[in-house]
Amino acid sequence: MPDEKQNQDPGQQSEPPVYASPVKRAWAWVGISYMLITLATFTYYLATARILTGIGPLLFCPALAGLGATAVLRYRTGEGRGGPVACAVLTALCAVLLLLNLGIGIPALLRNFGG
Repeated sequence: MPDEKQNQDPGQQSEPPVYASPVKRAWAWVGISYMLITLATFTYYLATARILTGIGPLLFCPALAGLGATAVLRYRTGEGRGGPVACAVLTALCAVLLLLNLGIGIPALLRNFGG
């Protein structure tokens, strides 16, 4: 089967690349943060043979940040429903829950290390 690029006329323009939307990029960063959290907890388990306990609230934080970013990005592109009030309420709710979960999760994480 011949390669399609070899059959194209050199003067013919190829299709322009389609880049990911800002919302997809935000959720990609959420996925990267979960991957790093998983890597860190598994590496800690392999190094010490102990499981980190009480880190559930910390695992909820990347999703809250992604939801808040999605609300703002969808509003800015005109796709959001409910207008600026709904965007502000959802973003503020995500920020409050994010700070609350960080306040609960960081001391619980430090207790695993004897702090």
